[in-house]
Amino acid sequence: MKKYIYLLFAVLLSAGNSFSQIRLSSIKVDEWVKKNFSGQGVIIGNVKFKGYPLSTLSYTSTGNILQLQKGLILSTGNSYNVAGYNNSHNQSSTFGDILSPQTDPDLSAIVSGKLFDICSIEFDFVPMDNSIQFNYQFGSDEYPEYVDSPYNDVFAFIVSDGNSSKNIALIPGTGVPVSINTVNFKSNQEHYIDNNLYKQIVIKRQEPLKSTYRGTLPGRVLRGIGSIFTMSGPVPGDQTVIQADPELLKTLDPNLYRNLRYDGITKKLVAQTYVTPYKKYHLKIVIADVADNIYDSGVFIEDRSLTSKKDFQQPGFVDYPDLSKVIDPNLILQGKTLEEILPDEYKKDISKPAEQLVSTVQSAPAPASQPTPAAQPKQGQLPAPKPVDVPSPAQRKVVLTEPEFEMPNVVILFDFDKSDITAEEMSKLRTAINRYKQVRNQYSINISGHTDNYGSLEYNYALSDRRNGAIIKAVSEMLGEKISIPSLSKSYTVPVADNSTDSGRQLNRRVELVFIKKK
Repeated sequence: MKKYIYLLFAVLLSAGNSFSQIRLSSIKVDEWVKKNFSGQGVIIGNVKFKGYPLSTLSYTSTGNILQLQKGLILSTGNSYNVAGYNNSHNQSSTFGDILSPQTDPDLSAIVSGKLFDICSIEFDFVPMDNSIQFNYQFGSDEYPEYVDSPYNDVFAFIVSDGNSSKNIALIPGTGVPVSINTVNFKSNQEHYIDNNLYKQIVIKRQEPLKSTYRGTLPGRVLRGIGSIFTMSGPVPGDQTVIQADPELLKTLDPNLYRNLRYDGITKKLVAQTYVTPYKKYHLKIVIADVADNIYDSGVFIEDRSLTSKKDFQQPGFVDYPDLSKVIDPNLILQGKTLEEILPDEYKKDISKPAEQLVSTVQSAPAPASQPTPAAQPKQGQLPAPKPVDVPSPAQRKVVLTEPEFEMPNVVILFDFDKSDITAEEMSKLRTAINRYKQVRNQYSINISGHTDNYGSLEYNYALSDRRNGAIIKAVSEMLGEKISIPSLSKSYTVPVADNSTDSGRQLNRRVELVFIKKK
């Protein structure tokens, strides 16, 4: 029976190679980033690439193999090995020796293990609007055997403005980085696609590679031929051969395992953060093997998905003008500020307060070391100063006026493990909603629920949901009608105080109400 399974594998492998629906091509990385990555509202420049040419390739995926049909892959091994029949549970290739680990300051801030086969792309960009995003999928042959182990290949998308930086490769609605240990068949399964054909019997990890694989054409040919003739034998380092499991095959997408060699991959995810329009930022996309240099991982970046848009859901959002036809953002890439390149007719006759607002567009002040819950910026986003409303030449005589009053954000606190609103906090909420009634046509409401760090992440997500529900119900009753309020459940991923103290945990058990000025 065993030989028939391998025969079937050989036939399917041959067919997969002939009709592969993931096609890979070599590229010049800087050209791809400038021409293919940037979509609407983003200007890119100063592209730098670190890694081996075969670790970064362009790809096209037909027949819905990947949820991202076209883009770029960054891999910790030879990216040409990504496409084809998944005929091995432990695909490995490397560009460096196990005795020569590499370094990366951004990744070292995320993981403590040694790093190998680092591949990174970084560049400067200028957004035209207050939110940027792009789409990606992360796959690995560390799935599923090495979930919850030190062998946790790492990747990150680091956005910085010169003063602060953050990783925006996060599980949706949380501040938790996407990784093998956080998105898998056990955790956050709604974001994970299983592609593992192999029954786990006994596994002894393969020995790290001591020689450098240089990725020459003859080498790739020999490796391809060798893989066909060595399928029936044990992989070095395996105590017991891991065979394809017919029962597992029934649960998988045949279109995927016939064309993708990773044993697991995330669904389409979105990397997003709020930014200040017309300001220079830096983005670094980086991936690496951790602890040893084997078992490849890769991140797929979608073509044309890096975009900037006006997002009215940003907490404290204040509308701003479109200056894309007034200024040359390439000058900002070169180091100029918005104030320096704004035409004179947009600056003269503007009052002193307006000039100060123009200046604030250029700098995002660092938050206080202990901000109050209402003032704390959300985790995963830089503090966003209010952009200037620059009048057109025909309007520059118009006097800028303030509304009668601004709606302040509100924080409602909860008791430990409770979602009912106390009398004291209900009074605070009622005062805020009575004030809101007077300007309801000018503002909308967003809320986010939070917890302390007692209990599991999943339990606290559910508790956040219940607290959000209690607020929505109370606000509906106060307004005399059932309303729908956009809400996010954050669990304990965005604390505003130290969870090691009683007073800190009390501040973290909260729902934040953010009042957003309508356009």
